[in-house]
Amino acid sequence: MATIDFSDGTMPSVLTDVSRDSTISIFNTIFGSEPKFDNEDNEEGLGDGVVGIISFMGDVNYIIMLALPKNSAIAMASKFCGFDIDYDSPDMGDVVGELANVLAGDIVARMSKEDFKVTMSLPTIMRGNDVEPVLPRGLPLEKLHFTMQEGNFMLKVAGAKSGAQIGRKPGT
Repeated sequence: MATIDFSDGTMPSVLTDVSRDSTISIFNTIFGSEPKFDNEDNEEGLGDGVVGIISFMGDVNYIIMLALPKNSAIAMASKFCGFDIDYDSPDMGDVVGELANVLAGDIVARMSKEDFKVTMSLPTIMRGNDVEPVLPRGLPLEKLHFTMQEGNFMLKVAGAKSGAQIGRKPGT
């Protein structure tokens, strides 16, 4: 069993690498083109958008937040479903939740290959302007920015210190 120590306040590369590689693979499979990973530290806010959040618990506790600006969410939902989805409809939350869910499933499989056993929660969806979950102080956080034909999006990866719990419990 592998372990991760967040005591130094930095995000271990295994979490960011697995999350980045899963995002590239899953979005390429779903949308038919590989998203470009932009390693620039872009502090630009989400603006009007929707966020799908999934918690992981097990050998390591952490969360991912899939953040889609409004225009990206509309374009991705249309391509994912094969028909247009109104941004303000409950269906948009379902689409973003399912995208986050598929991504999280791939992350669980990849973490297993790295000898980490984790389970995932059901997605939590938030929509609004510059939506940002408030995380405990000192929590390691990495922002992974991507660009593809359907638009820009971001994946945030946030860890928890030993014994701490963040987000939802798996299965809830």
